[in-house]
Amino acid sequence: MFQNAVTFNPTRPVMRTDSATGQSVFFELGAGSQSVRNPVALATQIQDFARTTRTLGNVTAELDIVPSLTGQVTVGVDRSDGTRSTFLPRASPVGFNAGGFARQDNKDNLAVTLQTLLTLRQLFAGVHDLDVVGGYEFNDFNNGGFAADGRNFSSDAFSFNNLGASGVLLQPTSYREKSRLISFFSRANYSFKDRYFVTGVLRRDGSSRFGEGNKWALFPGLSASWRISEEAFMPDGGPISDLRLRAGWGRQGNQAVPPYSSLISLGADGGARYVFGETPITGIAPLSNPNPNLKWEETDQYNFAVDYGLMNNRFSGSVEYYIKNTSDLLLRVNVPQPAVVSRRLENVGKVRNSGLEASLDAQVLSRPNLSWLAGLVFSADRNEVVHLGNIPFLSTGRVSGEGQSGQNAQRLIPGEPVGTFYGPEFVGVNDEGKQLFNEYEVERNAQGFVTSRRLIGQTTSPGGDDFVVIGNANPDFTLGLRSQATWNKFDASFLIRAEQGKDVFNNTALVYASRGNAKRDRNFLASALNDPVDQDEPAIYSSRWIEDGSFVRLQNLTVGYTFNLPRFTGQGRNVRVYLSGDNLLLFTGYDGYDPEVHTDAGLDGILSRGIDYLTYPRARTFTGGLRVGF
Repeated sequence: MFQNAVTFNPTRPVMRTDSATGQSVFFELGAGSQSVRNPVALATQIQDFARTTRTLGNVTAELDIVPSLTGQVTVGVDRSDGTRSTFLPRASPVGFNAGGFARQDNKDNLAVTLQTLLTLRQLFAGVHDLDVVGGYEFNDFNNGGFAADGRNFSSDAFSFNNLGASGVLLQPTSYREKSRLISFFSRANYSFKDRYFVTGVLRRDGSSRFGEGNKWALFPGLSASWRISEEAFMPDGGPISDLRLRAGWGRQGNQAVPPYSSLISLGADGGARYVFGETPITGIAPLSNPNPNLKWEETDQYNFAVDYGLMNNRFSGSVEYYIKNTSDLLLRVNVPQPAVVSRRLENVGKVRNSGLEASLDAQVLSRPNLSWLAGLVFSADRNEVVHLGNIPFLSTGRVSGEGQSGQNAQRLIPGEPVGTFYGPEFVGVNDEGKQLFNEYEVERNAQGFVTSRRLIGQTTSPGGDDFVVIGNANPDFTLGLRSQATWNKFDASFLIRAEQGKDVFNNTALVYASRGNAKRDRNFLASALNDPVDQDEPAIYSSRWIEDGSFVRLQNLTVGYTFNLPRFTGQGRNVRVYLSGDNLLLFTGYDGYDPEVHTDAGLDGILSRGIDYLTYPRARTFTGGLRVGF
């Protein structure tokens, strides 16, 4: 409904008079499948209701076995049952072609967890401090669903409550998926004289989602810190009140693939239905390729940090540098033919992330009736696709809009970051109103990798060889500024966030900034009025639609007043009234609605980011409250 509210021609009426009956009906551009619909009609005519009931519970038992040794057992259950009921009436142009459409969809999810812990805490002579935890965890996941559809209803009165009243009852669908995750883990913390600290972690996790022989993996971790400020050689009363060095390494696993991903799956779908004689028979056919070598995606992370406090901790903060190497990425890639289907999940490639993060907190003012705290957070993060095996690149980031079928905005390319925009370079518009792009000549090696590229002129019809890197959705750096002040009984705080140096693909402008929209009887951006491209020219994805998405946002502003209630109210004390606002101001040169757009992994599970297509507006929220303490 939101997308149609944006794209529906605003000069068209909401209602019209039916010439045959004289009744007032919704105005529509046409019956059946249409790209633009009357949003008021959609909101009024379509019935779409969803209800979910979720039950969560856990029981914990703890036993002190001997002094310093404790055992704990926890059992948890998380169950949800949901029903979605949808009806597209015959009176709606959306349901007109189907003679009315109804659907009932039921889903259930059950997660059961058993966790056991054994904890040893021991202090030796006030110098050595040891904390050791060992445990076992069992997670069982079970989810399924059932759905049935009906079409061609004789009346809209039944809605979705009587599928049997449909003239055509479609083949129902159902499924059931189960998986398990089992973990053995341990952690040990040791400190000496409250100056030297060491932590070790060891996990062994097993997932049913991977291939035989690859279900189990070991994930260790080790970190240490040195509290230098407690050493004897540090001067008392100096400017440094707290100083600590930290370093750590750890390995983590990712099992985010569907159940049975390593196995060949079989199903009775429409492609396996044949007629023998006069009887239709539904057979069983393979639906996915097996991969018995599928295993955990693993990430090794290294951290190096300094924590500091200055002038009796009036100023404090940290500086940290990290490196993350993720290998055996779980990606869906093409497989050699012949095969059941063209793609399957494989462990492919390596990605490296690194960055610098710093924070500074300051007690700016500290007086009896006036205090002011301020903080600054800075981060600069970088990532790079190290390699994808023998694959030159993987495409991601669907381009939406008419004529954009099969077009993608981003690629994962070795040597480039995740979030790289890839496409033709827009250079202008010729006298005929056609878009011009740089034209290249390339050479490739036997594996398909581009080894050289040479600019040979301009073209109005860019091909694959003319595609180059045209943007990066990752910011150069991000900033956060927070402040909190109190004056007598008043208090105020704010939070400002900023991202600088990132690119955004304005997919909305690509679709609605061309004059051709006026000929298709739909709304368009005001910039289309000055579009030099001929109105009959199709929209082409290119660098023209890649914009600077840097911004500064006032994320939150809160003011409050604290006082004591009068004596006649009893023991009421410390009463605070406040007013808070979120997402109040946005400063950006981006032409779209909001440069802070979502991250998506809808194309074969490959990450994309920085694509803006009719994003639902971010709410500006105001909250008032009263807090009373007794």
